[in-house]
Amino acid sequence: MNILVAEDNMFTAQQYNKILEKNGHNVTLARDGEECIQKFQQKLSEFDSIENPPFDAILLDNNMPKKNGAEVAKEILEKTPQQRIIFASAYDIDALLKVPENLKQSLEVLQKPFSLTSMLDKLEKN
Repeated sequence: MNILVAEDNMFTAQQYNKILEKNGHNVTLARDGEECIQKFQQKLSEFDSIENPPFDAILLDNNMPKKNGAEVAKEILEKTPQQRIIFASAYDIDALLKVPENLKQSLEVLQKPFSLTSMLDKLEKN
């Protein structure tokens, strides 16, 4: 799987990266909301079809600098509504309330705190 991870805590991001790569996934890391959108748009520009999302999943922290997870999800889903996004958040309701109703079908929540194994299980579940 190609996975975009947006997490401002670098230790946490490295833990995610380590387990995902160990399990055969390609990982792109972003340190904040703006960088996440930039990396998403860069990957999107490499694709010929807007029908297929550029990443198999985006693991998105909600509390990040520059743009929060809800803002990032809204911007991504407006361009690619079928993009799978998993919020990694202790504030799942707050994150989801800020995303327009018609875009919520691609959203999932991974409630913090969670184990790396449960994160891997959630990402690999289709």
